[in-house]
Amino acid sequence: MKISELRFYAIEEKKYCFKVSAESSFGGEVSHEASLPFLDGEILNVLDRRFTIVKILESTKFDKHNFDEAEQAWMVNESLLLPERSAFTPQYLANIGRKLYQTLGNDIVQVIEAAALEAKRSNTWLHVRLRFPVNISKFVRLTDYPWELLHNDYGFLAHQGVTFSRYIAYRSSSPNLSTVEKLNILLISSGAGNDRMKLEPLSSLEREAIITGLQKAQDQGKIQLEIFGSSMWKALQNRLLERQNAVNPHVIHFDGHGFFGKRCNEEGCRKAYKQNEHKCECGAPLGEAQGYLVFEKSDGVGDFVSARELGELLGNLQRWEQPNSEQRGIALVVLSACKSGMSLLNESVFNGVAQNLIGQGIPAVVAMQYSVSVASASAFGENFYRSLGQKDSLGVALGWGQRAMGIEGNQWYRPILYLRWEDNQGGQLFTNSSVLPDTEIPKPSLPAKKSRIILIQIESLKQDLDKLAEDYKAVTEKKRRESNPQEQNNLQLQLDNIAKQMEKIEQQLEELR
Repeated sequence: MKISELRFYAIEEKKYCFKVSAESSFGGEVSHEASLPFLDGEILNVLDRRFTIVKILESTKFDKHNFDEAEQAWMVNESLLLPERSAFTPQYLANIGRKLYQTLGNDIVQVIEAAALEAKRSNTWLHVRLRFPVNISKFVRLTDYPWELLHNDYGFLAHQGVTFSRYIAYRSSSPNLSTVEKLNILLISSGAGNDRMKLEPLSSLEREAIITGLQKAQDQGKIQLEIFGSSMWKALQNRLLERQNAVNPHVIHFDGHGFFGKRCNEEGCRKAYKQNEHKCECGAPLGEAQGYLVFEKSDGVGDFVSARELGELLGNLQRWEQPNSEQRGIALVVLSACKSGMSLLNESVFNGVAQNLIGQGIPAVVAMQYSVSVASASAFGENFYRSLGQKDSLGVALGWGQRAMGIEGNQWYRPILYLRWEDNQGGQLFTNSSVLPDTEIPKPSLPAKKSRIILIQIESLKQDLDKLAEDYKAVTEKKRRESNPQEQNNLQLQLDNIAKQMEKIEQQLEELR
């Protein structure tokens, strides 16, 4: 696996600006200062529309009741909503991804394109690590943007052999990889809802679909699945203390509702509220807004367990980052709960469930940043664990899981990956004697097989070259018709960029031949 890192920084004196940098293939650093994407209005009266984007990505189809008149007008202007305001445009996801990609600037884009091309030539994956400072949200909310949707002229990068992870930069030791033959997965399934928060109880069919996906991975011999018989918080606490009498799980998978808001912390109350509320019905002040997972109480009512409580129970900092630790603890938490990856309206990047678990020492968290359909969650679970059971890195396993959700539609981008460690081969957590902790696609040693791989690479490059030639012809025709000088310049830049890519591909073809 090839790894590339994009480092994001706030520009404190500029409210709506940020900086991003990356290492070029020549060893030098390139950087770009940019305005935040999705701003609405003039310089002195700017509206930040990132939460409009969040609502769009959370949706499965357009509902006019979710967006006010001003939002809808902005969406039409940004080609995200049809002019008649009846549905999202067919290319609304691609338009969001293109906007994000353009925001990074031409120099950063060229670094990514070069890294992706090099990975493709090596028949492996490119893993892009998105690195954010711990205090980034005090200045600018860069973690709210869906960077995993980056889209170039050919499509989403995630559909071109590129995987992503989010890394919140702080000091930590290198990991101690566990040697395991089979991964032990502990599945907690909670169907509890909450009428006050308008969380409908999950049906048995929804929960069974998740179980089916994981059982398929188990039937293929990739994992050992334990379906936990209770979804009560106290029961999970007791289960994880049974180290002498029960199998120690490597992975905790929670399937149920996620919620972002506030909770009363008075004993015996624990009512949940929306994040703009400040006082409980019992008179006690509410805690800070953060992420919660909805477990069940003994009477079946939803029990809101905070990200901090879960992090303290599962925290592994000492065990995973001490060289002589015998108990590795939980290596990975997977959250099928909706919105478990979101972190809003707070200065800390760890106030969402996923971020808080990383801060407490969990090596990795996969979370659904937006609501996900039952069928997609099941398909993701099966293929994600199949790959992880083969000791693939998390970046690769996530990629296979997303592909199983289908590259068409609006489900594949919803799972996101948080990693605690900076340099860990795209999230390599496990190894064994028969599988190397290297996610590069193995190259056959037989000459005939090697020749076949080269032929496949040549054919792939030829297809890329043909596509570039078509793009060049289309942009040339558009430039011929365009009279606006500024647009002429933009089109010429596109032509120059396409020409450079064509030249690179021709050089690669020559080398392979």
